[in-house]
Amino acid sequence: MALEEYQKLITEAFEKAKAKVPEIASWNKVYQFETEEGDQFYIEISGGELKIVEGRHSSPIATLKMSRQVLDQVLKGELDAMKAFMTGKMKITGNVFDTANLRKMINAGLGKE
Repeated sequence: MALEEYQKLITEAFEKAKAKVPEIASWNKVYQFETEEGDQFYIEISGGELKIVEGRHSSPIATLKMSRQVLDQVLKGELDAMKAFMTGKMKITGNVFDTANLRKMINAGLGKE
């Protein structure tokens, strides 16, 4: 998938999740994504708004690294992020516990809360 497709999936999940996860409005978080194929982008959630930027952020809460295939599967709801992490398909550095919030947002956006 290209960055535009990731942006579309993440934005759709974010918009749907806002009603189901009201605390999103108070988040001030940055999550860095890196694929094994070299893609880098981050999502910044602040003031109830979502920003997706190509490249590297200087101080993300957590960095999630996986293959494009795993990222595609997680964003489409075909693979649970926790399962991907627990089976070693996704590596997380930084605040691993805070990524539960990201998972909650994605799952709510997919209708899997």
